Amino acid sequence: MFDWAPNTQNTLTISNPVPAPLGSSATATINSRWLTTVTGKLGYAWDRLLVYGKGGGAWVGANTPSLTTPGGVVFPVSGNSTNSGWTAGIGIEWAFAGNWSARAEYDFIGLNNQAFRVGPGPAPFGGDFINTNNRNIQLLTVGFNYKFGGWWGY
Repeated sequence: MFDWAPNTQNTLTISNPVPAPLGSSATATINSRWLTTVTGKLGYAWDRLLVYGKGGGAWVGANTPSLTTPGGVVFPVSGNSTNSGWTAGIGIEWAFAGNWSARAEYDFIGLNNQAFRVGPGPAPFGGDFINTNNRNIQLLTVGFNYKFGGWWGY
């Protein structure tokens, strides 16, 4: 599965208790841009109802982060903008009429922690690291499907 993620709300404030010429806080922005999962499903069907669980790998691509001080100084930041992890979910699908079915699915995506290096610059942020954790994603999807050809066994 591949999804485009127009996520633009992941801004966090980084504080340093030591006063510095550029201020003691800055904002870092890391926005996820795409999501890919590779999963397998295992389930049980009763007549035209399927209940299943799924699991596999997940990859999320983000923009290159930026770090900006309140005075408007922008620091270059480097690091791998692709993050990997795992996914697990549950779902139900119902073949309600002819070749039509409807489904609902919940997926949890657990991502690994990431570290980004702030480029050279004045204290307190120049040369520092931004560590991110708990960048998990939860998805609820619903859909309608049309199967070309007949259902197996019919």
